[in-house]
Amino acid sequence: MFGIRLFVIILISVLGAPAYAQNEPQSLSFAGHQWRIAARSAAIETHLGRKALALSGGRLWLDDIDFADGVIEFDVAYAEMTGFIGPMWRARDDEHFEEIYFRAHLNNKPDAVQYTPVENGNSAWQIFSDENAIAPLAQKFGAWNHVRLVVEGDKADFYFNSDAPALHVPDLKTSNKSGSIGLRTSGRGGIVAYISNFSVRPLRDGEGVIGEAKQAPPLPDGLITSWTVSSVFSESTVDEVLTLPKKAANDLAWMPLEVETNGVANISKIVNRLPDNDSTVFIRVNIDAEKKMMKALKFGYSDRVRIYLNDKRVYFGDAGWTVRDYRFLGTVGFFDSVGLNLKKGDNELIIAVSETFGGWAWAGAIADQAGIDIGN
Repeated sequence: MFGIRLFVIILISVLGAPAYAQNEPQSLSFAGHQWRIAARSAAIETHLGRKALALSGGRLWLDDIDFADGVIEFDVAYAEMTGFIGPMWRARDDEHFEEIYFRAHLNNKPDAVQYTPVENGNSAWQIFSDENAIAPLAQKFGAWNHVRLVVEGDKADFYFNSDAPALHVPDLKTSNKSGSIGLRTSGRGGIVAYISNFSVRPLRDGEGVIGEAKQAPPLPDGLITSWTVSSVFSESTVDEVLTLPKKAANDLAWMPLEVETNGVANISKIVNRLPDNDSTVFIRVNIDAEKKMMKALKFGYSDRVRIYLNDKRVYFGDAGWTVRDYRFLGTVGFFDSVGLNLKKGDNELIIAVSETFGGWAWAGAIADQAGIDIGN
C-alpha cells in the first residue's frame, strides 16, 4: 500500500499541480495580460538580466483570449532536470485543450518534445507517440531558448531555437476550434521555468504552417474502427474476476467511440477518470461466427486490460508506465495478441480497460474475418 501511495504522489508531482494555498495570489500580470494561477508558484523575477515569469509546479491560464489560428512565442530558460515545459492552446476549459511540452531531462532524445491532446483532464501522450507527435530537441540550459508555435486549422508547427519546425503536428486531435491559452511547468524535482518576451498574435498575411507530416506506422489488417464504451467504474469490480456476472453491464451507460487516425481509441474523449486513479470502463463488440472457429485478436492498450469472451476471461495484461521496466513508457501499439475461441452464432467480446495516467486506450484488429461478422 505504501508503494502505491508513493507512486501516486510521484505522478501528481510530475503531471499536475497541487492546489495552491488560498492565501497565495490567484492571478498575476505578465506580458500585458492578467493570468490565472493554477500552479505551486508563479512570480515576476529578474533572471539572466531579464524581467521574467518564474513558473513552477503547474499551469498559468490566459482566459481572456480566444485563440484559434495564430502564433504563440516566448523565450524560456531552465535547468537540466526532470521537467515538462510548454504551451497549451484552444482550451475549452482546464480539462480540454491542445498541448506541446518539452522534456528538460531528455535533451537530444527522440522524445524531447511531445504533442498531446488533453481530454477530460487526461493527457494522451502514451497514445500519440510516433514522429508526428514527438521529436528530438537541442536544448540550452541556464540560457534562453526561443519557442514559437504556429497554429493553422488542424495543424501546428513547433519551433525551438530553429528556423524550421522541430515538430510538425499534421492533425490536432481535439475538436476545439478556439479557446484560451496557457503555460505549463511541472516536474517532481521542482523545476522552475523562466519565461520572457511572451507574445500571442494572429497569423500575418502569408504566414502559416509549413511543416510536412512524417510517415505513420501502417494500420493492421482487419482494424476495428468503432467500439462501444461503458460509463466508468472502479477497477476493483473486475480485479480478480475470471467470469463476468450476467448483469455486470446492466447499470452502465454505453456510448460509441471511433478510433483515432492511428487506429487507437482515446477513451478519455468520452469519460472522465475517477478521482482515486482507479478507473475502468468496459469496451464491447459482438462477433457473429458462421461456425465454431479460432480467430486471432491483435490489440494494444493502456494501462491495464482484462479481455472476456462470452463472459470468460481469456487475457490479463499490465502495460502502465515503468511497470515492466524502468525504461518502459507504456506507449500504445498493436503489440499483443490473443486467440478467440468463437462459438457458432453470437459471441460477445468485452474488454475491461483501466487507467492511471498518460493515455486511456484500446485498439483491436482481427486480420482474418472470413466467416465472421463484427458489429456493435
